Amino acid sequence: MTASLPASVASLPSETLQGIVERLTFHAEDSGYTIARLKVAREQDLVTITGTFANIQPGQTLKLTGFWRDHPKYGLQFQVTHYQETKPATLIDLEKYLGSRLIT
Repeated sequence: MTASLPASVASLPSETLQGIVERLTFHAEDSGYTIARLKVAREQDLVTITGTFANIQPGQTLKLTGFWRDHPKYGLQFQVTHYQETKPATLIDLEKYLGSRLIT
């Protein structure tokens, strides 16, 4: 999914992150706007991600494209402009995926 962004934001350098959604902090059903916490390999702390997601659940492994921004109140966040669900990479990732509500 790709969000349309203002020209000033679209010119920011984009980066790619991959990780597992640990928890949802906020999700608006009507718009899909989401604030979530992502576990990224080799990072001790969880990363806050924001963006519009059609269907996001804890346990999903996502590859994200976006940019970093420093929110005045909430600090450093990764603003997602595009995402793709990927397969779990490790046994622990697979266990989290199978334990999530993604499989019914």
